[in-house]
Amino acid sequence: MSDRFVHITPRLHAALEMLTGSDTVADIGCDHGRLTAALLQKQICKMVIASDISEPSLEKARRLIEVIGFKEQVSFRIGDGCSVLNPGECDAIALLGMGGTLMCRILESCAVSLMGAKALVLQPMRAQDDIRLYLYQNGFRIVCDRVVSDHGRLYQVFKAVPGNSPEPLPDGFPSDFFDVGYRSFADRDALLPALCQQQLNCHQKMLKNASGSPGEAVIQYKIAALEQILEQI
Repeated sequence: MSDRFVHITPRLHAALEMLTGSDTVADIGCDHGRLTAALLQKQICKMVIASDISEPSLEKARRLIEVIGFKEQVSFRIGDGCSVLNPGECDAIALLGMGGTLMCRILESCAVSLMGAKALVLQPMRAQDDIRLYLYQNGFRIVCDRVVSDHGRLYQVFKAVPGNSPEPLPDGFPSDFFDVGYRSFADRDALLPALCQQQLNCHQKMLKNASGSPGEAVIQYKIAALEQILEQI
């Protein structure tokens, strides 16, 4: 086993904490394999299924794992989303660094709900509202939700578990608003105000160019929702 440790960014560290206690993790869209490597080096889990739709990316992940000495604990698979998984062979799934719309498509294509896994950790790069709405409508319960500062940018990292019905939104949180997390609002995440202010500034700029357009009402609602959250916290 090599003593070379993979660099862990703050958002990756947040994901690792949420995956703690898992036996086998499926790292879907593993890219160059940094999450897979960190999971094993930090002894977060015993086994990792590392997959990617890109064969060159998967090969880079394979080489990294061989260098640090964990190849016996990783199953490398090339394929699209959760199609590489058999039901029940992992107890947690990680979807990091991709768009929220793509995450929805991956989850919708599962042969059975979450392929039998008990937990899902996500870090969407965009379209956070799409994946949050999908989870809410499909009965998932958000058990941990953090805003993470990483190299000058704010990211949302959250953990969901399967459920049977939508979780009630906390008091004071605007209905039908999924751009930020209602769990991070309920927990008063320290960086949530900064994230909301950042989004508010962006939407206010967008509104100047949206007058009379079909999207004007949506932008106005998001501005009102963000102002409500900021007032509450």
